[in-house]
Amino acid sequence: MKQTMLCRKIAFLALTVLLTLSALVSAGSAKKTITGDWQVTIDFDGRQIPSILSFSSNKEGLLTGSWISFWGVSELKDINYEDGQLNFTQVYRFRESESEAKFTGTIKRRKLTGTLSSDRGESKVEGTRLRPMSRAAGNWDMKINVGEREYTATLIVKQGQDGKLTADWQSQWGEHKISDVEFKKNKLNFKRTSKVQDRQWESTFEGTVKRHTLSGTFTSDRGEIEAEGNRFGAALIGKWNLEITSDRGTRKQVLQINPDLSGMYGPIAIQKVNLEDSQVGFKTTLEYNERKSEISFAGTLQGNKLSGELTTSRGTRQVEGWRKGRPKISKPSREPDVVFVPTPQKVVDKMLEMAEVKKDDLVYDLGCGDGRIVVTAAKKYGCRAVGYDISPKRVKESLENVKKNNVGNLVRIEQQDIFTLDLSKANVVTLYLLPSLNVKLIPQLEKLKPGSRIVSHDFDMKGVKPDKTVIISDEDDDYGDHTIYLWTTPLKKQKAGEK
Repeated sequence: MKQTMLCRKIAFLALTVLLTLSALVSAGSAKKTITGDWQVTIDFDGRQIPSILSFSSNKEGLLTGSWISFWGVSELKDINYEDGQLNFTQVYRFRESESEAKFTGTIKRRKLTGTLSSDRGESKVEGTRLRPMSRAAGNWDMKINVGEREYTATLIVKQGQDGKLTADWQSQWGEHKISDVEFKKNKLNFKRTSKVQDRQWESTFEGTVKRHTLSGTFTSDRGEIEAEGNRFGAALIGKWNLEITSDRGTRKQVLQINPDLSGMYGPIAIQKVNLEDSQVGFKTTLEYNERKSEISFAGTLQGNKLSGELTTSRGTRQVEGWRKGRPKISKPSREPDVVFVPTPQKVVDKMLEMAEVKKDDLVYDLGCGDGRIVVTAAKKYGCRAVGYDISPKRVKESLENVKKNNVGNLVRIEQQDIFTLDLSKANVVTLYLLPSLNVKLIPQLEKLKPGSRIVSHDFDMKGVKPDKTVIISDEDDDYGDHTIYLWTTPLKKQKAGEK
């Protein structure tokens, strides 16, 4: 009897595990069928408006997404996908206003259909999944060693509309034709027919792609030859989150650079992105409501930052962009200038209050520590904020704080030496540094726009007269009273002997 009961328990446990695994597999399959980019068209009063729907899943397995249009990027929330049914809410923010629209639809065989409903009415939405470009595509700068001699060549791998790969081998030595190109599980294989003067031979290539490097071997009746290559434009390839600023405010956009240096500016295709040294440029055409408008960009690539100017028929706008994904944290070039001491939350609140932070402001925190000032600014005032710190540990803590408070759409954290920064775009700068460091920052602070606010916790700025000084008392605080200094630009220099 005991043995029978034991067998039943084991059978029940096995069934439970099987059902759980089945549910997990189904959930994983569901996400696999939706994550990625979808090219959609909205029928709005008879006009066909193209957009991109981008879905991904976070570490908790929850779906996240964004709606990318001509006018910028809007957030998707409450995303639910089950048994082919898709529902989400689109949240669009511009300046002080915010609007929502509800989507209800289905996904079947790589096709998306549904309806977007808002106070403006209903619009039909149709789309298909965008085929991701093969990681083997692009221009590869190749090096081949034959004996003691090194030869260089360019391997150009292209992907057709059907997803099939073709390739071309360009070299100053002879003529070469490539066929039977295949790329599976990071392995790139092809056949090559070569002719140099009166000699002709065939070889096969087997190689491995790791991020932006290619290494492999050519095999022929002459033996084996090792080859290595690097993808041209690797530093530019990927998704970039852009902030585009004009007199009307700032809006967000996405720039996608493919491995072959084609791309997408929002939902608009770019045939070719030009890259020479650190200079980046592209041109494309916006077609809307039977009108065409040329869009051009010229800028500079510096590490994970892209900055420049976007020009359209409406004028020129300033652009700043950052590569999508977690920022790289590296060993600092020097030690931090001060020991990290957190600013009490009541002091943070008072600093932002004294600076009269508004939603349209851009707040810079120099020496951001654990990111509490920029996180508070974003949560309390809905403004954009950037925290800078040279310490890898502090940057990591700030990034975790941003993620915990779900303000990644407004807050950016960068590992930087604050004395190398251009502060001119900020409206508010917050400090918790030593007096000598505040003075060292004066040349940078003087480049702020008139009316910008600078707030410092506990330490003044010798030679510059504050507009306001406030003391906060806290008996429960081991550090005692806290002094907050406020300056506005242009800075008011103190005369000799003036207090």
